[in-house]
Amino acid sequence: MHQPIETIARGLIRSGNRVLLCKSVKHAYHYLPGGHIEFGEPAREALARELLEETGLESVIGPLLLTEEQIFTQKGKNRHEITLIFQVDRLGLAPAMPDEVPSQEDKIAFVWVDLAAVPDLVIYPESTKAWLASGGGVEASEGPFLGVG
Repeated sequence: MHQPIETIARGLIRSGNRVLLCKSVKHAYHYLPGGHIEFGEPAREALARELLEETGLESVIGPLLLTEEQIFTQKGKNRHEITLIFQVDRLGLAPAMPDEVPSQEDKIAFVWVDLAAVPDLVIYPESTKAWLASGGGVEASEGPFLGVG
């Protein structure tokens, strides 16, 4: 039986030393906001759509920062995901990021997390957690967290 490879667009939303994460209300794990890309939908547009559906806020999507691949089993089902992580340049109408981000879905909450706290949280996938904890760059002179600290 052929299983499809799922393609997901997620956003890195920063405000100073903080990053915005989705938190599962029921299971208390975290992940970057975003969701599945629909067939024929450009990835940036998918992320903007998902953010609007999840928060009710318009967004401006910036450059692609990272591509990840995960192969895992979830609830007895084999999964294969390709995740594209984009920088989110703006969330909402104000030039600064909002202090509180509303959730339009009962199953998730949005929380600002200090980057220093990332290693202590349950964040999926593990590769995203490691990337966030490392500062988000391949080299010390690169990455979306330059100037943060």
